[in-house]
Amino acid sequence: MNEAFKQFAAVAGAGFAAACCLGATAALSALTAVGAGFLINDAFLIPLYLGLVALSLWLLYRSARTHGDLGPFWLGLAGGVTAFAGLWIAPFLVYAGLAAIVAGSPWDFQRARRKRACIG
Repeated sequence: MNEAFKQFAAVAGAGFAAACCLGATAALSALTAVGAGFLINDAFLIPLYLGLVALSLWLLYRSARTHGDLGPFWLGLAGGVTAFAGLWIAPFLVYAGLAAIVAGSPWDFQRARRKRACIG
């Protein structure tokens, strides 16, 4: 369950960074309220966003590799590319890509449980 929490935290962080990049008022206000107003600049947000998406994909890959089914990782990778490209194309692509990464995590969790059930 610890792996699932790490994946969720990385995707949540990427979602928050994406919301800031897209100019969501609540996210920008939260950053300003905690004294991190300097992060509002896209020069900080885009590398942070890319790093968090990469972290969530790496965690998904590592987890999927342990049980030998990389399907969830490929779904997450397609979502990661879509989410990153969506910053310049259309905001709904960012959210669709992040949703694909999130969808890969429960799929990976279910595959891992199935493999453990077959072994045990």
